[in-house]
Amino acid sequence: MHPISIMIPTAPESEPNLELLRRNGWSVGTATGAYCVAWRGRDEVVFEWHSDGWHRVGGRGGVDDI
Repeated sequence: MHPISIMIPTAPESEPNLELLRRNGWSVGTATGAYCVAWRGRDEVVFEWHSDGWHRVGGRGGVDDI
């Protein structure tokens, strides 16, 4: 990126679906924009929302995608 270029924020392709995480047994702690932190048992995972679902970006345990 050129140092004087203008950054234009982009809107997510769709609204994050927190209910999808809850239906899969996750307790949602914090959700900001396309990211959320969720817990299930001992697993603590950071997910990122894309138009096709939640994708794991960090944390311990859990699954890669929902």
